[in-house]
Amino acid sequence: MNHLQELSPDKLYDRGERALAKLARIARCDVHFGGAKAMTIADRLANMGSQLAVHDVVSEAYSSSTGTASDFIAYACPECGNPRLGKEAAYNCCYIEETGD
Repeated sequence: MNHLQELSPDKLYDRGERALAKLARIARCDVHFGGAKAMTIADRLANMGSQLAVHDVVSEAYSSSTGTASDFIAYACPECGNPRLGKEAAYNCCYIEETGD
């Protein structure tokens, strides 16, 4: 598999995906430098009725030894370069499954 390039969350087209990717970056900084800013933001968003998986982002980042929530980081598709949220989505962007038809 090709190496994935991490992108700025601002490159994502969907507003919800951008918010999750930004929160994942904040959570990674919390892990590296200490703090709980991402959890505070996630709690505030949840209290405001957000339907985003904000606590999933924070818990994945906080439980990772590197602080990276790879399902919620913006990556470029290795083939076409389109921005995608998460490693799996980036790898599957241009993947076409061959069928026996």
